[in-house]
Amino acid sequence: MFPALETELKQQTLPDPYEDFMYHHLQYYGYFKGPTCLSSTVHRQIEGVSRDSLMLTSPLLKSRQLLHDDLGEVNSRLREPRDLFAFFSSSGPLQAPRWPIECEVIKENIHHIVPTEDSYFTSSRVGGKRGIIKELAATLQGPEDNTLLFESRFESGNLQKAVRVNTYEYELTLRTDLYTNKHTQWFYFRVQNTRKDVTYRFTIVNLLKPKSLYTIGMKPLMYSQLDASTHSIGWRREGNEIRYYRSNTADGPQPFYCLTWTMRFPHDQDTCFLAHFYPYTYTDLQCFLLSVANSPVQSQFCKLRTLCRSLAGNTVYLLTITNPARTPQEAAAKKAVVLTARVHPGESNGSWIMKGFLDFILSNSPDAQLLRDIFIFKVVPMLNPDGVIVGNYRCSLAGRDLNRHYKTTLKESFPCIWHTRNMIKRLLEEREVLLYCDFHGHSRKSNIFLYGCNNKDCKFWLHERVFPLMLSKNAPDKFSFHSCNFKVQKCKEGTGRVVMWRMGILNSYTMESTFGGSTLGNKRDTHFTPEDLKSLGYQVCDTLLDFCDPDRSKFMQCLAELKELLQQEIHKKFKELGQDMDLEGSWSDISLSDIESSTSGSDSSLSDGLPLHLLNTAHELNQEKKMYKKKKRKPLQSRKQRNKQYQKSNLMQESKLTEDAPEGAGFASTLQEQPAFFKNSENTSSSLMKNEKPRLNELNGRAKDTSLGPSKMTTLILTKNKERMQREKPGFTVSCSPKRNTNPSQEPAPDTKPNCSRNRYPATKGGRTTAVVYPSLHVYTYP
Repeated sequence: MFPALETELKQQTLPDPYEDFMYHHLQYYGYFKGPTCLSSTVHRQIEGVSRDSLMLTSPLLKSRQLLHDDLGEVNSRLREPRDLFAFFSSSGPLQAPRWPIECEVIKENIHHIVPTEDSYFTSSRVGGKRGIIKELAATLQGPEDNTLLFESRFESGNLQKAVRVNTYEYELTLRTDLYTNKHTQWFYFRVQNTRKDVTYRFTIVNLLKPKSLYTIGMKPLMYSQLDASTHSIGWRREGNEIRYYRSNTADGPQPFYCLTWTMRFPHDQDTCFLAHFYPYTYTDLQCFLLSVANSPVQSQFCKLRTLCRSLAGNTVYLLTITNPARTPQEAAAKKAVVLTARVHPGESNGSWIMKGFLDFILSNSPDAQLLRDIFIFKVVPMLNPDGVIVGNYRCSLAGRDLNRHYKTTLKESFPCIWHTRNMIKRLLEEREVLLYCDFHGHSRKSNIFLYGCNNKDCKFWLHERVFPLMLSKNAPDKFSFHSCNFKVQKCKEGTGRVVMWRMGILNSYTMESTFGGSTLGNKRDTHFTPEDLKSLGYQVCDTLLDFCDPDRSKFMQCLAELKELLQQEIHKKFKELGQDMDLEGSWSDISLSDIESSTSGSDSSLSDGLPLHLLNTAHELNQEKKMYKKKKRKPLQSRKQRNKQYQKSNLMQESKLTEDAPEGAGFASTLQEQPAFFKNSENTSSSLMKNEKPRLNELNGRAKDTSLGPSKMTTLILTKNKERMQREKPGFTVSCSPKRNTNPSQEPAPDTKPNCSRNRYPATKGGRTTAVVYPSLHVYTYP
């Protein structure tokens, strides 16, 4: 089964009762789960290999770092250093997906051929929930019973319940993303006990998006196991009488939408699967990565590492792809390209594009070799493995959309995003990152397109649009440049595209691939297949070569074309607004964001806030904070309540007069109004008075101190103006308050500075520099 299995089995091991106990103990808790389809003898041998890979069974051999040849002799070279986390190898089984312990999971492994409520995640386990799995709600009464049997408790499956409303009609309810009450879009389930030549009707009753590609001809996907085994036919589009409409019954504030269609199954007693799009599971990814790790050629330039562990403990893989450099200077000169996918688990089309890219870049094509020579590719093929495993559409097990949390500091709640951003941050310190692209799926638009970020630097004006335009020329029947958008919205500040752009990556994109099909060229009015999406991954590589061609003629040609297209768009925009403007010579100064529409296309544009398991903690902290403030806050004085608005407007007017009037007149007017101000400020809070009592005893003539608030800033401006004018007349001494004790014996000496900390007050507005405090002045003013 594995290349290194025979060699490993040749190593004789001595049985140890303690190690046997520990091995079965760990196996019970979900570790070292071996294949179940082998004979008992081979199974025992594989168990011995797995056990031997964990701990030493021979008392003679104290190290597992030395390699053995086929004759059992020790070689002088050492093994590759192990990763921080356990990584699959050719000598053991794949890492089994880890499920939340609330999920029931059937033991059957699902594999397809591809033709050319207020809770939160607590822990996980291989195999999901312990105990006996519940039986299906419907059981067949006999061979003549034609009831369909539904199942979705497998990897990436999503179906909450199915209700039979007629003989061949079923209402289906999708499960929302785990630990949320929304995001119903992805479905993937199994149907058994089918009947041939019978028209079935299925209706999904709890979709949430008001618009869908199902209204313009998109069809669901169907997979027949009998067709796959006998005719090698995989997933195909099926469905008639497709309608997408708003439901008449709504249980909550958000309306539900229904998707209904009819279809016929190809065989009697068949097992079929229905899905929103072509599934690509976590196990599919692991099988692909295992083949890469076992390839003697590809493993030379593709290094697989563990980026981090997800919340459920599943491995998030990081691939580093580049040809070995001949010199350190050549290695340092390489630029980097970062590609990620499946941050939204229900957008499996992103994985198919990523699969096409990896197939090409790992091939022996001359173009692929050239790309590996000039670039270092950092690839995270599945950012949200937990969501993919449980069948979520958009969220992780934190119950949040990860693509709104790239600015997060919550490493424990969003480990995949935090480590990805940190990896890119370190990469930027080492070398230039030429391009960042995150692969997504889009449920409302056709074709494939990019979202980018408008560059504000005139030196690189429109440069961020060159790569998308080149890609549209290389894939004219799939990629639409006119659907691209480069507006940076406030609600998208937490997305990977915007965060990486603000970190310094000029060409930072989100690639959106439709769940439907194309409206362009030869692919017009056809659904996309996995091969179509994989071919776009090839085109991404081809476009990278064009983009970095030393001959800049293609780049400059695209740049000139972009300027012409943009000028036409600006003229069109002014025409729509009913304005006629000569843009010659000044049109390039117009903000590009003003002529672009919103990039909104999802139902999760805004961040959902903290992860669910922290919401209760945050609520308790807020309550404690409110109680603390409530204890410290004193009731407002009635006089201040009566005069608050009047005082604010009066002081604003005084400040304006002080700044605009001549110096002497302004100073005199300030002195005339000052006693009235202190009369109002006399009864304000004295919380700071208690803390500064010794200092205030020295300055016996001071009025009670006040705490600065937003309403006191105008008074502060007034005070600073007065101090500035007094410093210009150092021989002039003024008494600022009629209630101040004027006994000269209690005033500080003329040659000493007042014992006032200058940093007690925030800097005033207006950009004024702070004047030097002269020792001869002993004027005490308070806001």
